[in-house]
Amino acid sequence: MLCSLDLLASVCLRPRARAPETARVALLIEDFPRPQHPSAEFAELLFLLREHGAKATFVVGWQGIRSRGLGTAVADMMRLLQHEGHEVAIRFSVDVCGASQLTQHVAEALHFLQRVYGITVVSAKLGGRMHCAGEAALRSLGVTVVDGIGTQRVVRDTADLLHDAEVELARMRGAPCVCVRDLVCT
Repeated sequence: MLCSLDLLASVCLRPRARAPETARVALLIEDFPRPQHPSAEFAELLFLLREHGAKATFVVGWQGIRSRGLGTAVADMMRLLQHEGHEVAIRFSVDVCGASQLTQHVAEALHFLQRVYGITVVSAKLGGRMHCAGEAALRSLGVTVVDGIGTQRVVRDTADLLHDAEVELARMRGAPCVCVRDLVCT
C-alpha cells in the first residue's frame, strides 16, 4: 500500500508539461512598393492581412525609395502601413567601399524615412559582400539586421503579390504572424 501511495504522489507532484507555444512567423513583403503599385491591390493586401490578424514587414529598397519616394501614392501607402501597425524595414545593397560610407547611407536613409513619412526604422536587410561591417554600422545607429532571424516568410512585391501572400498566410497554419522586429525584441 505504501508503494502505491509513493507512486501516486510522485506522479501527482511531477511538474506538468506545458503545451508548446506556437512559433511566431514574420511575413516580409520585399521590394515594396514596386513602380506603379496599384492602389486597389494595396488596399486588398491590407484587408487580407487584417482578415488573418497578421502584421507584416514591408521591406523597401533604399535606392528605390530615394528615387521615387516623394510621390503621393508612396506617401499614402506608408501612412496606411503605419496606421495598420505594420513595420517598414529598409534594405541596403552593400556595394560601398567601407563601413563609414555605409554608415553615411544608413544615416541618410533613416533621416529621409523619418522626415518624409514619420517612420522610425529599426530593422534592415543587407545584400552584398560586407555583411559583418554592415551589421556593425547599422547597429551603431540603432538598427538591427534581420537577415535570417527567426522564422521568416518572404513574398516579393510583384504582380502576384496578393496570391503569394495568401498562400504564405495559409501555410502559417495559425502561427502568429508578426513584424520581424517582434522576433528580435523577444
